[in-house]
Amino acid sequence: MSVYEKAKLLEDHASRIADGEDSQRQAARVSSRLLELRSQLNQLRSQLAVTQALQSRGAGIGIDLSGIDDGRVGFERSLGPSGLPSNQVFNTAKKKTQAATDRLAEENQAAWSAWTEQLLAELPLARISMLVEFEAEEQASKRQLELERIAKGKASKDAITTFATTYAGLAELLQDTQDPPEALVDLLNRLREKPGLTLGDVTDEEIALLRECRMDAHITLKRKGS
Repeated sequence: MSVYEKAKLLEDHASRIADGEDSQRQAARVSSRLLELRSQLNQLRSQLAVTQALQSRGAGIGIDLSGIDDGRVGFERSLGPSGLPSNQVFNTAKKKTQAATDRLAEENQAAWSAWTEQLLAELPLARISMLVEFEAEEQASKRQLELERIAKGKASKDAITTFATTYAGLAELLQDTQDPPEALVDLLNRLREKPGLTLGDVTDEEIALLRECRMDAHITLKRKGS
């Protein structure tokens, strides 16, 4: 074998090694970028799950789901001849996916706020004060506070499920309870806003109303200075 032939073999071997190293670098690059894109897609899937949870409860029906596939379609269309996407292709797909995620999250939150606000408005919360048993009233009050707390948070599948379950329990507690007289509601609001009211601040008619509605057992008297 001539020196030229040996040199050619060495050159071919070096070229194959270089090609192999380049393939490894490309594989590592694509693997890393796929992890980034997969993380972004998981965020989009989470928001889609929230949308579906809201819609299953009759909320968020008008949420616009067009454009959700923009990132995927562009990704598939932009694949190079080698079948390995360039960094630019990954960046474009991530950008479009992020935009779709942000828009959907905003619409989900708006639908969540409207839904919880409507349901809370439909609850006859004034009936809580008419619950005869102290334990039932305490439980109802805690559920009301829990509903209000959850409603102020971010929309999520867990939040939607917890809100719906708590709401159903409170609605059941209040279902067969009568509405309180308006005068009683006003008095209880005064007692709640100013717990230091004295007997002189309450009329005989209001005290009689408390007894009539069986609320007298829930009012505590305390002598000043004791």
